[in-house]
Amino acid sequence: MPSEGGFDFLVAAGGPNGNSLNSAYYQSFNTENRYINFAVNLGKVGEGQARFSADYGALGLTDTLVKAYTAIFGSTPDAAKIDAILNAKVSNGAGVDYTRADYFASYGGDGLSGLGTKAALIGWLMAEAVKADFGFYAMANDMFLADLAFDGVAAFRSDLITSYGMRQPSSTGAVLTASPDKPISPSATDSDQRSTSDGDIIRGSAGLNAGVIIDAGAGEDSIFVTGTIYGTITTADGHDILNLGTLGASTATLGVPAQYGTVTLGANGNLVTLKGGMAQGTSVTATGTANVLHIDNGGAALEGAISGFQTVYLHSGGIPAGLTGASVIYSLAGGSISIDASQTLILKDTANATVIYAPADPQNGARIGLHLQHFQGAPTTDAVVAPGVFVPNGGAIGLYTIADGPQDNNGTFFLHVDTDSTAGLIYGWSTNRAPGVNYRGPLPNLTIDGAGSLTAQIAGSFTNVDATQAGDLTLSYDFQAGSQAQTVRLGDGTNSLTATFAGVIQGSLSIADAKLYLGAGADTIRLGSNASLPTLSNLHIKDGTTLSGPPQIIGFQKGVDHLILDAQAHAMTAGVQTYADGKTSLQDALIAVSAHVAVNTAAVFTWGGDTYVYTQDGTVGVNMGASANTGDGLIRLVGVTGLTVGTGAGDYDIHYG
Repeated sequence: MPSEGGFDFLVAAGGPNGNSLNSAYYQSFNTENRYINFAVNLGKVGEGQARFSADYGALGLTDTLVKAYTAIFGSTPDAAKIDAILNAKVSNGAGVDYTRADYFASYGGDGLSGLGTKAALIGWLMAEAVKADFGFYAMANDMFLADLAFDGVAAFRSDLITSYGMRQPSSTGAVLTASPDKPISPSATDSDQRSTSDGDIIRGSAGLNAGVIIDAGAGEDSIFVTGTIYGTITTADGHDILNLGTLGASTATLGVPAQYGTVTLGANGNLVTLKGGMAQGTSVTATGTANVLHIDNGGAALEGAISGFQTVYLHSGGIPAGLTGASVIYSLAGGSISIDASQTLILKDTANATVIYAPADPQNGARIGLHLQHFQGAPTTDAVVAPGVFVPNGGAIGLYTIADGPQDNNGTFFLHVDTDSTAGLIYGWSTNRAPGVNYRGPLPNLTIDGAGSLTAQIAGSFTNVDATQAGDLTLSYDFQAGSQAQTVRLGDGTNSLTATFAGVIQGSLSIADAKLYLGAGADTIRLGSNASLPTLSNLHIKDGTTLSGPPQIIGFQKGVDHLILDAQAHAMTAGVQTYADGKTSLQDALIAVSAHVAVNTAAVFTWGGDTYVYTQDGTVGVNMGASANTGDGLIRLVGVTGLTVGTGAGDYDIHYG
C-alpha cells in the first residue's frame, strides 16, 4: 500500500492528481474497467512496474492467473476455472465477441503474453473479488477501509494482506460465521459451527457472549470478531491472524460471577490487531516467538493483561485520565506488556504520545527499545512533576524503569528512528513499585539510531545522549547546572541542535563537565533561551576564585558547522584578541578580555588552540550571577581557531544578531 500522500494522489477528488480514481475521467468506467485501467497504468508503466515485472514478467498468462488468483482468493483455481476465466466469450459492447484473454490484451496493448495484459487480468480478478466480497484481498480491503474510517489512521506503506488480511494457509479449512451465543469448536455437531485442523476463516460482527467459546483448533486460522467479546477465543498451533474488537468484562449477578474476554494463542507467528479496549481482568496471551500485536483502538482504555508478543505496534491511542500527554502501554497498576530487550515496541503512523513502564531492573544495564515509524507527535509545551510521575503534554515519549535507588539507575533507553518522525519531549525516569520505597530519579542514558530523521526535544536529565548512529536530527537539549556531567554525541548527518546552558548562581560549589561532540556532517548549534534564561549566564567560579571549565563543543569544523548566538547575543565587541594573547592561563586571558567587553555584548577570542565565546552581563568584569539569569557566560570550541564571526546575511562560522 502507498503512503497517506499516495492515497490522496490516487483517490482524492480534489487532490494533486487531476485523473484520480474519483475524478471525472473515471466516471464512465464500470467497476471492472476501473480496476483494469488502474492496474495497467500502475503495473505496465507506473511506479509498480519494476516490482510487477519481477513478480510476473517471466510467467505466461495461465501461470499469472494461477499465482494471482491464489493470492487474491486464497485457493488455487482448477483447469475448469482457468478455462472459464481466460476463454469465455465476452462482448466489447459494440457487437463483437472475443475471449476474455483477448479482452485483457486489448487493454494491455502488448499481446497475450505482455506485462500490460497480465496487469489487466489481475485488475479484473481484484474487481471480481471486491464485487463478491470474498477472498483474502477483499477481506483485507474491508478491514483496511474500516480501520481508515475509524479514526483516519491506517497502516499505510505496508503489505495489505499482512496488515489486514490472511496469509495463505497450508490448507484451506471451513468458512464460519461467529454468532454471539453459539460456540465454535472442532467437536461441534453442527457443521456451521465446526472448526477444522486446516486454515479456517471465522467472521463475526456482534461480539461474543460470556461463557461462549471460539476454539479454532489447529491450522493457520483467520479470525475476525468485532463488537464486545466477553467469551473466550483460542487457537492451537500458531501462524493465526486475529482482528478483534473490545474485550469486555460482564457484570456479576447473583450466582453468576463476572466473565472476562480472553484470547489465548498457541505456538508461534501469530498476528493480532486490537481495535477496541480491554476491561480490567481481560487478557490477550501469545506463546512462542515471532508474535506481533497491532494496537489501533483510537484511545480506548487498555486495562487488561497483554503478554507474549515480541513486537507491538502502537498505531493510535488516546489520553487516559490523569496523563495530559501520554498513553500508558505498560501500567504499573496491572498491565503486563513487558518492554525489555527481547521485545520491540513500535509507534507507527500515529501522533499520540506514549509512556512505557518497563519492569526490567536497570541495575544490570537494561536496554529498553522503542521504534518510531512516521511518529508525528506535537512539541511539548508544559512538563510538570506530579505526585510520583513526570507529566508532560504534546507528543511526549517517556520511559519509566524500576530502580531501588541511584545504584540501580544505569539503564539505557534505545530510540530507533526507522522512518522520519517528530516528537515532543523524550524523557526517562526511574521509580519503584515496592511499598514503602519511594526512589525516583532521572534515567541517565539515551541512544538514538536508525536511518530516519528525528525532530524532538531531549530532556536534559539524560546525561549521556549517544546519537552517533542516527540520521539527520533536529533536537533541543538543556545542559543543566549541577554536579552531574552531561555528554551529547551527534552523528555524521545534517544536524541542528538548540542547546540551552543553564545559569549558575553564586554560592554553587561546583559544576560538572558539559560536552557536545559533533559528527562529520554539517551541524548547526543554536543557543537556546527561555523566560528564565534570556542570556547566556553559565560561567562558574569555584569558591569565588578559580574559573571552572566551560562547556565544550568538540569536533566543530570551520566553514562547515555553524554556532548561532542570536537568541542570547545581540551585539559583539570586536578586537579583543590582543588582550588574550600571551596569557599563561585561560583564567588570565578571560579576565583581560572581559575588562574590554562592553556590557550586554559578546566577544570571541582564541587561547591555547581553542576558540571561546564570552558573554558579558550588565557589569564589566568576570562574574557569576546572583540568580540563574544573571552573570557572564562562556563556551569553548575545542581545537579550532580562525572562525568567522558576523551578523545579518552571510555564511559565518559564528553568527549573532
